[in-house]
Amino acid sequence: MESADPVPITPSRSRRRRASRSTRETLAFYGFLSPWLFGFLLLTSIPLVLGFAMSLTNLTTVNLGNGLKFVGVDNYDRAYHDAEMWYAIKRTAILMLTVVPLWIGTQLGLAMILNSGIKLLGVWRTLFYVAVVIPVVSKAFIWKSITAEDGGLLNRALGALGGPSDVNWLLDYPQETMILLLIWGGAGVGMLIFLAGLRSIPEELYEVARMDGAGALRRFVWITLPLLTPMLMFMLVIGIVGAANIYVEPILLAPGLFGQGVGSAVPPENLTINIYALQRIFIEGDFGYGAAIAWIFVALLLVVTAVVFLSGRFWVFNAKEQYRR
Repeated sequence: MESADPVPITPSRSRRRRASRSTRETLAFYGFLSPWLFGFLLLTSIPLVLGFAMSLTNLTTVNLGNGLKFVGVDNYDRAYHDAEMWYAIKRTAILMLTVVPLWIGTQLGLAMILNSGIKLLGVWRTLFYVAVVIPVVSKAFIWKSITAEDGGLLNRALGALGGPSDVNWLLDYPQETMILLLIWGGAGVGMLIFLAGLRSIPEELYEVARMDGAGALRRFVWITLPLLTPMLMFMLVIGIVGAANIYVEPILLAPGLFGQGVGSAVPPENLTINIYALQRIFIEGDFGYGAAIAWIFVALLLVVTAVVFLSGRFWVFNAKEQYRR
């Protein structure tokens, strides 16, 4: 019995099969992506639009039921003449200029220590990283116990060295105490990124530099730093955004936290623009004005981030551009 000849695959049938496969792959892609898209729309996009709309109204706890009206840019004009808001912006800028360099320096230093060939690398890497996975509330209360005026570990250490043993760190040095907490809690992430960057630098470059008589400092300046500039750019942007959005730590470190309003006991040195917006919203109930302050902060942060990105073309090493020359 003779077998039937196979049905020839025509070009049109082949195109239909490819189109059908592409459609299935597209549907599968959006199917897997849909939970994130739903969350982005529900928890980010819609609240952003509502927040901006709120900033254009006189919404407060008083007129929540009636009396709500559109005021345009009146809230933004009020913020422009608000000296306390400019003070909060100033404190936020000081915090960013202080924390971000210390963050990057600590992260790079830890990465270089781990890359130096020390023993028990996994143990040290875990110890340096463990603060990242500790919840921020736990970290804050651990830090409050360390810096406690009566019997805190830091005061005990100072007393053992002959110094004062009753320093009230949370009141006398609130910003320094918070900065130390931020550095301890956030150094692990950048450490791993810089460690990966150090491991990707070819050892042949260092060997050639040693043969030319370059010392450790010159090798670091002329080889390590230029090849780490993409990681430095990434960590700089992450650090700026992270430092600008700090508000939980100052609230948790504030003395007399319980029984008071959100951020009401934060020392002036730790008054960031986010905390100031929260105070206007949750303490004074001025929702429209608080939303306007938040949007001013977003605009300033976008400007700073854009400037950093634009400056990257002058100092970030790009291998493709280098080889193209």
